[in-house]
Amino acid sequence: MVTQRERIELLRQGILRGAVIPKLEEVGFIVSGWKRPISLEDMELRDDGWAALYSKFTSWETYYKSDPLYLYFNTFYGDVHEKAHRFCFVEYLLPFKSRRIPLKIVGTFNRLNLKAGGYIWKRREVLDLSDPEGAVMEIEIKYAELLDLVTAEGLVLVGDDKGGEA
Repeated sequence: MVTQRERIELLRQGILRGAVIPKLEEVGFIVSGWKRPISLEDMELRDDGWAALYSKFTSWETYYKSDPLYLYFNTFYGDVHEKAHRFCFVEYLLPFKSRRIPLKIVGTFNRLNLKAGGYIWKRREVLDLSDPEGAVMEIEIKYAELLDLVTAEGLVLVGDDKGGEA
């Protein structure tokens, strides 16, 4: 049986895969070999212990245009109501596993504590999926802004910096 939360996640993914991701690919974004790791944020504490917010339908696939900034569509996190499928979160990720970043960009990027231990850095933004072209434009603007910021701070991927896979 598919829950309401899973139905909404599938609707979000359908909009992303059918309309947003093809437009992103047109402007140079590609699927990366690195997948977003599962984090403690992806869980909730219930009376019977920790339970996953993500589902069997969750994709951990990331996209990028230029290292070291990656893009992830968090389709499982968010409200569960009639029009919730119109919104999802986009996460801009710096996959430096357990590595400090300059204080100047802490706050712009926050820690994403990994289930397997350690952390990576993320910036989460709400994305309105009701206008796919507008969503792509919003992603491109924020991506360029964040990429300029991390480039100006001299952040680059080195060796095995990338956090583990999901």
